Amino acid sequence: MPVNRGTAVIDPVFDATSITNEAGQDDFPYYWTSTTHANWTAGAGSAAVYVAFGRAMGYMDGVWSDVLGAGAQRSDPKTGNPEDWPTGNGPQGDAIRIYNYVRLVRDGDVEPASNN
Repeated sequence: MPVNRGTAVIDPVFDATSITNEAGQDDFPYYWTSTTHANWTAGAGSAAVYVAFGRAMGYMDGVWSDVLGAGAQRSDPKTGNPEDWPTGNGPQGDAIRIYNYVRLVRDGDVEPASNN
């Protein structure tokens, strides 16, 4: 179900940059995860998982719309030109952005695990 939010799907204690999505709407970006698809594409390891912090856009029936809603997990190629995908990819026309955002997650108080 499409979700129209005024803020990104993350605790408001964190800042989230706004973007303009494929439909020309104010929105929030996709963020890369550390998960690579090892065997999903013809080029093993060429795609990785992202999470939509705003709308999960898709091109269906000739129009861009939110096809999965905020929090959706999908994948993009790791390299390339998003302009090569003017109507997205797959049956829902998943928007291909490639230049997704990254959120550093760490805790300075964490001790490395021993290999014992």
